[in-house]
Amino acid sequence: MPVPPGPWPYPFALLRLALRMLFGDRTKYITLVLGLAFAALLMNQQGAIFLGLLRQATGPLQNVTQPDLWVVDPDTPWVAEYRSLSDQKLNRVRSVAGVAWAEPFFNGIAVCELASGTFKRVQILGIARTTLAGRPPEMIEGRLEDLWMPDAIVVEKKSMVLLGNAKVGDVIKINDRRAVIVGVCKARMGFEGNATIYTTFDNAVQFTPVGRERISYILVKAKDGFDLQTVKASIDALGDVRAFTSEEFSQRSKHFIMVATGIGINFGITILLGFVVGLLLSASIFYQFTIENLRHFAVLKAMGARTPTLLAMITLQALTVGTIGYGIGAGVAGVFALAAAKAESELQVLFPWQLLVGSFIATIFTIMLGSIISLRRVATVSPGTVFAS
Repeated sequence: MPVPPGPWPYPFALLRLALRMLFGDRTKYITLVLGLAFAALLMNQQGAIFLGLLRQATGPLQNVTQPDLWVVDPDTPWVAEYRSLSDQKLNRVRSVAGVAWAEPFFNGIAVCELASGTFKRVQILGIARTTLAGRPPEMIEGRLEDLWMPDAIVVEKKSMVLLGNAKVGDVIKINDRRAVIVGVCKARMGFEGNATIYTTFDNAVQFTPVGRERISYILVKAKDGFDLQTVKASIDALGDVRAFTSEEFSQRSKHFIMVATGIGINFGITILLGFVVGLLLSASIFYQFTIENLRHFAVLKAMGARTPTLLAMITLQALTVGTIGYGIGAGVAGVFALAAAKAESELQVLFPWQLLVGSFIATIFTIMLGSIISLRRVATVSPGTVFAS
């Protein structure tokens, strides 16, 4: 096989020849690319869904941005499993130096009776009546201040459908108590996908009867000029409560979901399956491709091509199909994520750049690992192979 003419130095001409060999066998090239694309799609899509589920597991932490700290019982494992706090603990937190305000926040589950005669579990979030700390991120219809009206509630947009296509002005029953829908908000729903309702803290504890200790979390805002970590340490020093930043509380909740449930294992198996499928498929096809072109490599070796140059040709071919396959797989996964976001599906998909970088490294590692046998075969090929029958 003659070396293609051109101005490039000899090794670069061989690298160009490697690409021509790769693209020349379209069947194996397309099969390699599609196999790696499927592996990349599986890793990215499942990884994005897994990260989205972890974000959903943080519940109200997704929507509440006003406080600097969340104060909870020290034994709280994650955001949805807590021990209620007393009003006395709220007052003690308010007395800590550096606290601008501390407000109660309620998070509970109740049963809503629908007009059709059926019922629906709803998540009730009770926010402070005065400061409205803990409020939803966006109001779509009505005013949040309308919650100051008796028995008033604001329903999350997608939850209106879950409540029998309810609309503003409708009166519903929550645990046999009257509730009037005064507004519609937009907020991320929790892990269980229950309908989400906002109301004042006082209304929330009426809708969901509790004991003497009624506060799920205490939301704290630090004063300007005070170091947040110092305020946090002062609250922790009270002994019977513990303060977390939103990020710390979020990471604590995600860690609990990954360790205490089977979600992490199940998604890990699926992602690993994509990696293994890509590895086996790329290794078998790439090795077959190399064997069929072994005589060409023997010719190049007989013409004086050095072994490192031949190995560079194989590596270039592997990196090329790996990059193209990854681009297709990640692109399809990205389209899926955009479609889910546009449709405002309950299935949240989170696509951080770290996932893209990690899956790209995994894809390249897959094809490079799969090409090891091919590299070894080319390195040991004898120029006499060209004369074999």
